[in-house]
Amino acid sequence: MSVVGRFRLLVPAATAKPSPKMGQALGPLGINMMNFCKEFNARTTKVRPEVPLQVTLVPKTDRTYKFFLRSPQGPWFLQRVARIPKGSDWGAGRAPVGNVTFKEIYHIAKAKSMDPQLIGVPLRTICLSLMSSARAMGITVTRDLHPDFLKRDDQPVEELEELRKQIRLRNKAGKKPGKK
Repeated sequence: MSVVGRFRLLVPAATAKPSPKMGQALGPLGINMMNFCKEFNARTTKVRPEVPLQVTLVPKTDRTYKFFLRSPQGPWFLQRVARIPKGSDWGAGRAPVGNVTFKEIYHIAKAKSMDPQLIGVPLRTICLSLMSSARAMGITVTRDLHPDFLKRDDQPVEELEELRKQIRLRNKAGKKPGKK
């Protein structure tokens, strides 16, 4: 009964269902997808549905497993707070696509500090890491909201996923088919 390895997955909270993507990860390990989904959904009932949680899966040779839940990735939090569907394609090299305040960065860092790998890491270090991620995504971090982004709170967070899908489709339609 030794450990096979550690595998990381991104799974939507409280709504996990068997899918080909999950099957490719769990199938070779001999883990039953239905059992995993039921157990995962039971453990994440108190989390808002569709939040992409990070899962560290530790399978054993006797086909049993343990899994650990972690909060969503930092860029997901930053996109939600800044109310943008995706970060800038050029990073900090162009005009900013969003704005977050230091207070919002602090609250994200407080949520991230509960992750197992960040326990004991100073909040200042987590804040600096989030600020560099924001800068790379084209999001400015300021004391107060920049006047250009004062109306960001008017856009519902629920529309971000739909906007992300529209951008993905637009990019896919814009690409020309390659030669075979």
